[in-house]
Amino acid sequence: FFLSDSTAFSSSIPQTFQINFNSLYTGLCEQQKSDQATLLLYMLLHQNSNVQTYMLAQTDTESLV
Repeated sequence: FFLSDSTAFSSSIPQTFQINFNSLYTGLCEQQKSDQATLLLYMLLHQNSNVQTYMLAQTDTESLV
């Protein structure tokens, strides 16, 4: 499969990936004083309902804030 021909790659096919929300949550808790981590958390909470649902379901949310 070569990507040199632009017709071979259709942008109409949605691209998906998997992410471990537990690792994301742990990493954000560890980097809570970082401006970049805070911005990432803000963007994910406001634009991704799956992340929002996972974060709100955690019992130790005080460690995140």
